[in-house]
This record gives sequence, structure tokens and C-alpha cells, in this order.
Amino acid sequence: MKSPVACTDISHVGAICPNVSSRIWNEWQDHISPFFDLCRRDETDLSKPISMRSYHLGGILVGDVVAPAQDLLREARKTARQGVDHVLLQFYTSGRSQLQARQDVVATGGQMVLYDLSQPITVRSDEAVDALNILLPRAALDRQNLRVEALHGTATDFRADAVGQIAFNMLQGILGNAESLTSHHLPALSEAASRLCASFLEGHDAGEGGEDLRARVEIRSFIRDNLSEIELGPELLQRRFGMSRATLYREFAGEGGVRAYIRERRLMAALRLLTRLSPKGRRPRVSSVAYAVGFEDEKSFSRAFRTRFGFLPSEVRAGDAGPDNGDGGADVLLSWITDLTGQPEQMDGMTG
Repeated sequence: MKSPVACTDISHVGAICPNVSSRIWNEWQDHISPFFDLCRRDETDLSKPISMRSYHLGGILVGDVVAPAQDLLREARKTARQGVDHVLLQFYTSGRSQLQARQDVVATGGQMVLYDLSQPITVRSDEAVDALNILLPRAALDRQNLRVEALHGTATDFRADAVGQIAFNMLQGILGNAESLTSHHLPALSEAASRLCASFLEGHDAGEGGEDLRARVEIRSFIRDNLSEIELGPELLQRRFGMSRATLYREFAGEGGVRAYIRERRLMAALRLLTRLSPKGRRPRVSSVAYAVGFEDEKSFSRAFRTRFGFLPSEVRAGDAGPDNGDGGADVLLSWITDLTGQPEQMDGMTG
């Protein structure tokens, strides 16, 4: 009996023939394109096996990868074109990569790398990498009050941490039993894997506990649920939560300040809306999206959007977020990624 867990898979046993190696690289490049653009290195060896599996568990994606030496690049324009606001956690079992984001970091076997897919990053792997992957919508980690933005491009030892090791073992268990899972299992597995990963990351985040933690969760949840309110800002938050201006600003110091945090959440919500067609196949109006995420007018929204992403919201192509030359599997994988929003977006009344 076939498992109801959907899977995309690419696998090559390797080749020495230049023509075959070129074909393998092109297929590999296409398959990885929902996440990164790739460049070959002198160390890239396509005579050895490479593979990548991804399973859709409903709320999350899990998988594994055996990748050759390569350079991976994720630019802001790719993020904007896809409209994703997700987090990729990659548990290295072997290999080595240099991550270039806010600072240079070297990741090796036994470490977990966090990618905030709303931010650019370059990854240079001078040797083959084996890893387990889990992709979650940001909302799944926001509920745990993690400072995802600050953790982007970091590498954390998961084998030296009890919860990190448990999370890794669970991912191994899911992958080893994916073909035997039923749809009844998926919600609980998605929730358990998300919570385990969040618990591991909490131990390496700078957040507080107790009442402070609950307050931080409530504030960010309030912001997420009220992005359409034009008045959403420091003054409203101070009144709503009884906080002083200084306390509020300290709370969001790691995100560049409360106004910067709200603007980033608004712009990422706008990205999701701009890249989605309505049920009738129409693209959303820029002005409607601007108002839906709390901007006072289309002009100020377009200016902020261009400052953040480097081009205008009118240049985002709704319904065309996929790779230019995808191989089918890549198209499916990207559709899975863009559907993991954490909460559905409302398109009614936003189309022209």
C-alpha cells in the first residue's frame, strides 16, 4: 500500500563521462533552485552519488540530502520572487561549509545550521555534505518567541545538546518510516518536530524565561495578528501591554527596533500576498495589498518595498514564483514551500 506522504526525490549514482556529468549537474541545479542558486567549484565531484529527498508532512517538510562540493547563493530577489517567510534547519552529519551572512561561520558535521529564508546568504562547501533537513513556516517558531532573524546563518552543536540530539533522532525516525506513515500521523509529527526544534533553539537564543517569555510571545503574536492596523506601532503596544518606551525598545533591540520589526513583518506578509493568484486567477492589486498589511498608501508601501527588496511590488509576478527551468520535481517542491504559510492569506477583494 502506497504511503499518503508526498515525496520529491532526485538521486544520481554519479558519472565520469563529461556529457553525463553536465546533465546531472543541470538536473541537480534545477532541483535545488527553490532554495538556492548553485555554482560549481573545482572540488565539485559528480562521480560520487548525490541525492535529495523531501517529504510533505502537512505543516512541515522533512528530508535528507547528499550534496557535492558547491557554492549556494540565496539573494533577496529570489526571496521576493517566491514570497516565502520560512526557516530551514539543516543538521549536518558530515562535510563542511562556510556561511556568509551577518558574519562568517564554518559549519561541520554535528552542527545544525539555521537559514532564515527571508534573508540573503552565501554558502561555500569545499567538500561533500550530508545532512537532514526540516523546513518550517516562521509562525511555527514565532510561537516559541525565537529571534529567528538574529539566528540566521548560525551553526549550533546539536550532538552536544540532549534536545538537539532528540530532535535529530526524531527526524531520522520520520525519514526511516515515511513510507509507513498514514495521514492520521502527520499533524502530531509536524507539531512534535516543530516543538523539539524550537526547544533546542531556545537553549541557544538570548531570550528570557517565565513572565518575560510569555510577554514577548504575546507581543509578537499581537503584531502578527494586527498587521493590517495602520496604528500598529510603539505607542499602541505600550498602551496594550502597559510597557514603558525604554522597555519596549529593549525588547526589540535584537530585531533593529520595534518599528523595524513591524515593517519587516508587514513586507514579508505583502510578499506572500503579491505572489499568490486569487481563486479566479487574478493578480492582487498593489494598493489592496498595501492597505491589507497596514500601509497608509500605495506610494509609501512601494518605497518601503523597493528599499527592502531592490525592486517595486508591481514587478512581482503573481502565480509565477517557480524556477525558470524547473524539472517538475522542483516545481512541486516550491509549491509545497510557498503553501507552508502557517496561516492562510485572504485574497478576496484584493484583485483587479
